[in-house]
Amino acid sequence: MDLQLVILDTETATLHGSPQLLELGAVRAVGGEIVDRFEALVRPEVPIDPATTEIHGITESMIRDAEPAAIVMERFCAWVGEDALVAHNADFDGRVLAFECTRARIAPPPGWLIDTLRLSRRLIPESPDHKLATLCEHLELEEGVHHRALADAVWCWKILEACIDRMATPATTVAQLVEAAGSATTISDCRPRLRAAIKQRHRPLERACLEREEVILTYGDGARAPVRLSVLPRVLYDQGERSYLEAECLSSGMIKTYRLDRVHKVRLSS
Repeated sequence: MDLQLVILDTETATLHGSPQLLELGAVRAVGGEIVDRFEALVRPEVPIDPATTEIHGITESMIRDAEPAAIVMERFCAWVGEDALVAHNADFDGRVLAFECTRARIAPPPGWLIDTLRLSRRLIPESPDHKLATLCEHLELEEGVHHRALADAVWCWKILEACIDRMATPATTVAQLVEAAGSATTISDCRPRLRAAIKQRHRPLERACLEREEVILTYGDGARAPVRLSVLPRVLYDQGERSYLEAECLSSGMIKTYRLDRVHKVRLSS
């Protein structure tokens, strides 16, 4: 059977905090040929950070009529099916998609997520570095657009093909690609989570995230008196050395991120 893979890339609306999908592009390759494509802009729930627009060029006006992430992810997961996935710096893209699947409460694609960054470090060691654009230049691929999702998915496919060509025995199975990369992950492995057991005072947040229940936080940084905030919790997660809560602030209607160590008390509103 010809090797069948979905090669993907994401662009995000923010550089910091929980990832917010802005654009998703992918190609399906069978036997070394692209046979299908997926491309979608996303209307995120947060404003686009101007610093990200400087990278990918996507502006608010471009996504005004786009679908929300939940709808795009439902379509994408159905399109992927059980195919194995490939991305460059796959931990990043896996995390982006895992957050959106968690928010939308849909099961992510179950296939392996293989990283061409890992593959290229092993199979193209002479490249000055292993960023996608550098590899394209090093391999003397034709010039074109970078930092747009579909374009970068195609570049990633070309890097993948170059890596396969350099294997002593070119891979014909997903298992052989995983072995060549040294390891692989899945989108489920990238899902938002807390490393340690949640503190007693924060436990109502677990239920609130699961049940989509409104809570009242007593929240403060210690420099000033704590305030009471009505929020609708969505996701609990670790980033770096800290734990966070992503929630909708019910007074402003905005999606905000709260440091868990600054949440002094949680009370269910009902």
